[in-house]
Amino acid sequence: MTDIDRDRYLEPPKRAVLYLRVSSKQQMYTATDIDADGNSIATQRETTIAKAASLDADVVKEFVEPGASAKTIEQRPVFKELLQFLIMDGKIDYVVVYMRSRAFRNHFDAAIVGRQLEQLGVRLVSVKEDFGEGPHAVAMEGFTDVMNGLQNTLSGLDIQTKLQHKAVNGGTIGRARLGYLNARVEHEGRMINTVTIDPKRAPLVLKAWELYSTGDYSIDLLEATMADLGLTTRPSPRWPVEQPVSDSKLHQMLRDPYYVGYVVYKGDVYPGRHEAIVSQELFDRVQDVLSARSGSGQRDRRHHHYLKGILFCERCFAKGHISRLVYTQPTNRSGTRYQYFVCRRAQERRCDLPHLPVTDVEEAVVARYATLSLATDFVDTVNDLLSDALADSKGSTREMHASLTRKLRSLDSRETRLIDLAADGTLPQAKIRSRLHDLHVERKRLEAGLAVTGAELATGAKTLTDAIGLVAEPQRLYERVDNEVRRLLNETFYQRFYLDVKGVKRDVRNQPFDDFHAAERQFFANRAETKTTPRKEIAEYTAAGSTFSKELQASLADVFLVPGSSKTVLVGRAGLEPATNGL
Repeated sequence: MTDIDRDRYLEPPKRAVLYLRVSSKQQMYTATDIDADGNSIATQRETTIAKAASLDADVVKEFVEPGASAKTIEQRPVFKELLQFLIMDGKIDYVVVYMRSRAFRNHFDAAIVGRQLEQLGVRLVSVKEDFGEGPHAVAMEGFTDVMNGLQNTLSGLDIQTKLQHKAVNGGTIGRARLGYLNARVEHEGRMINTVTIDPKRAPLVLKAWELYSTGDYSIDLLEATMADLGLTTRPSPRWPVEQPVSDSKLHQMLRDPYYVGYVVYKGDVYPGRHEAIVSQELFDRVQDVLSARSGSGQRDRRHHHYLKGILFCERCFAKGHISRLVYTQPTNRSGTRYQYFVCRRAQERRCDLPHLPVTDVEEAVVARYATLSLATDFVDTVNDLLSDALADSKGSTREMHASLTRKLRSLDSRETRLIDLAADGTLPQAKIRSRLHDLHVERKRLEAGLAVTGAELATGAKTLTDAIGLVAEPQRLYERVDNEVRRLLNETFYQRFYLDVKGVKRDVRNQPFDDFHAAERQFFANRAETKTTPRKEIAEYTAAGSTFSKELQASLADVFLVPGSSKTVLVGRAGLEPATNGL
């Protein structure tokens, strides 16, 4: 068999990328129980993969543009990323889309991008509109792009008309406000979309209006008060965890006539069909407070401090209450401004904690960071155990590499036999090409295995080591950085500080740092009882999963609780990532 024959049968398959797009975020959340990206993206993915297969092309990358309704390419960051990828790669044959309208909303963009793709030697293929190649295909594609642009313009005008009609008739446009819920209810035998009162949040929303109307609450104090009372945002696909309502959100809410029963659309106000949460009289009182503060120069300030939101009152906690410390900047008659943290319940005369000077609080938090550090003996032991676990895994890695290499040699032999059969004409050409393609895919999988084998444990060990390194000298690190970095460090290590006049009395730490100190305590308890330190369990902890949490089957403290073998071969799931917010 000649080299030419061999090259003909071993010609690499074409390479394709997929571009999947939906016009709104809501489309990403339909049928998420079937596919995490939503039904629309899942359908596009399935059909474009099939189309790429019909072109004998391997899909090398997928680009998903979520909720991009922009009319031009310039407003679609993922599509621009795709174009950049094509330029950098230089070996892509096809861009596969579900419909041309997914890529282009008008014929101008289609012409410009089409020229770019032509220069790169890339062909755009539409699943629903594949007109082939040649001058007639180009004409049909151009006509389709013109009609898509027209349809896009007409759809936009139609949506504007319908939104206007909905507002005039009192309908809520978009997501329901805080204190309300979007719901589907039965009306005259049909299911309709409507807005209902949120039984959990509406009473708290009303409470916020009532408190602010007294004139005794600033936005900062109102924010802390409502957070302690339990007012939180509604979960959403973007922010699935409930959060305390921010000061800016509260300020926006207090200006919104929606809560008194009106709908605003393009500056016009219409009576709404939803139930009002606040009365007109209460709404007017709140507007008077807002206007008075704005007009008199007594701005409703929203003060910011890097410790804001993480400080709580120890005295209230001891009595079973949760009360935040509010940052305030009072000014005396001579114009001197002071800075304090004040218990929110103390402002309501329900707590006797005095005003805490900001400098004292800052120093107390710095002092608290000293308790975050880990003992050198414990850190050295953990690092030694991690090194042992990695060393023990090398033998397994070598064995797996040898196995993969043997399989690759077997593929070479099978590939040669198929090519010989092709030269003899024993098997149909189509069947030979199909089998060679399957062997090509298997080869890629095995070669990828050679590259990643053993990486999981190493990744977990490095992440654990990095996390421990953060608390090597935490107090010294905290003292040296600016306020913004201090805020990030606080969010990384801690959830709460509980303060009294003599400083921080207790704290709540984030994982995995809480685990570290529990393990340290167990480590020294073992040492006192002359127990051995287990190597197997610490390696299993390192490779246990993607996050540190109390839901793990064994915490790091358990590693030092049960003695184990010092020799073990470990293969864990990829990656450990400390559950931090800021770093």
